[in-house]
Amino acid sequence: MAVTESTSLLKGSDPTLSWRLLFYVNVFFSCVSFSIILPSLQPYLSRNGASAYFYGLTVAIYSVGEMVGAVAFGKVYESLTVRYEGGAKTTLLMCIGLGIVGSALYVAGDIFGSPYMIMWGRMLQGLWTGGKQVVEQTYLSETAPPDRVTELTSELGTFAILGFVCGPSFGALFTSIDVNLGNGLILDAYTAPGWFILALCVIIFGVVCVSFKPEPAPSFEGVSRVDGGLRKLGGGGNNTFERSYTMDSGGAASGGGSSALSPPNEKGLSVLLLLFIVHFFSFAVQETITTPFVLQAYDWTQRDVNLLFVGVGIVSLVTSVGVKYATRCVDDYHLLITSLLVGLFGSLMLIDSFPGWGGSQVLPVGRFFLGFTLITVAFPFGRNVSLSVFSQILGPTPQGEWFGWMFAAGAVPRIIGPSWSLYALDIACKLEHMDCFLGGRTWLEFSVTGGLFAVGVAAAMAYKNDLKPYGE
Repeated sequence: MAVTESTSLLKGSDPTLSWRLLFYVNVFFSCVSFSIILPSLQPYLSRNGASAYFYGLTVAIYSVGEMVGAVAFGKVYESLTVRYEGGAKTTLLMCIGLGIVGSALYVAGDIFGSPYMIMWGRMLQGLWTGGKQVVEQTYLSETAPPDRVTELTSELGTFAILGFVCGPSFGALFTSIDVNLGNGLILDAYTAPGWFILALCVIIFGVVCVSFKPEPAPSFEGVSRVDGGLRKLGGGGNNTFERSYTMDSGGAASGGGSSALSPPNEKGLSVLLLLFIVHFFSFAVQETITTPFVLQAYDWTQRDVNLLFVGVGIVSLVTSVGVKYATRCVDDYHLLITSLLVGLFGSLMLIDSFPGWGGSQVLPVGRFFLGFTLITVAFPFGRNVSLSVFSQILGPTPQGEWFGWMFAAGAVPRIIGPSWSLYALDIACKLEHMDCFLGGRTWLEFSVTGGLFAVGVAAAMAYKNDLKPYGE
């Protein structure tokens, strides 16, 4: 039987325009909340009596919160949107509410001299960020026209990545603030970022309440619930589009007579989870080691580092715009392979020299720039295309819980990556029985990263047929 989604985009009407700007601003500032805090977090905790170990725990717990929030709110989204059309809005408001509470705890920690309040505040902010990304990506994937999912995911990803990159720049605006407001309330370079995020959360909460009017998610006529459920065909909304799937008696995508859709291709979904982890691991390594490495290896100033990250923002923006237009002439599978190859070559460029091979023990600055640029290109490229292909494999299956697991997978490398990346530079020196100097040795760090990209390429090629859209 043919299972057909209700047809036709209304002429002259774009179903995405009503929520695009809201989502883009929201995702940008939620990702700013991660990176705006990092430069000031250690001294902020220290003045409230925290140890260096507690600082590491507080950094990691944000990503733990992000991972838990992704899975939990993916389930909540799926449950609420099946019940009523406003489920997406309710779930998004719940996420932002946690951001408000977390930000309030973060600034209250200084008033009460409690590093634990700061730590739990960061965890709640992580829950907000993880949940919000899942809600927005799932809503996009379920309501946007199929031929625009990759393009719109690229746009959304652009603002997420720019949020991560631009956060420290926002934080720099507060470095000259130092005002004692009395009663233990101090507004300075350490607390101002927290107040900034708190104010933004309150504003965004109000804007979502007033302006976000979810479109009904497309669903399918005469289809029973499978593995968590497929929505029955409802009103379909004013802006709907057509997808057609044909099922056989066993639920497979061919001709037959069952009313149930088959579950999505789990092999393909598993491969994409792996690729997502690879790209996020590379990103975690890059954001962790870049500053300490270039300060020591090339004797750069903090101004030089800031300019480098401004460049990262520009490259990320150009890459995401490029992906948007590339989707119009290149299929998603080849874009996915390209992102992995770019990451692989970037990692190879960042290897200084292997033990016993001779050559410079310090990575030449020219190779650093080339490798750094390629890695910077690979992350938004691979992240955005992976999300789009993931959505296409899911097809008509409700996507909230699946995207929850995908963003949770992306959070794992950001929990373990920072610790590994800093130790790897030092371990490489010890393996060569030499003193570490000038930032450490990079061959171990980027051999591992390059190896992960190579595994990703092999997996994507081996399971190419499992990466096709649902029903093909």
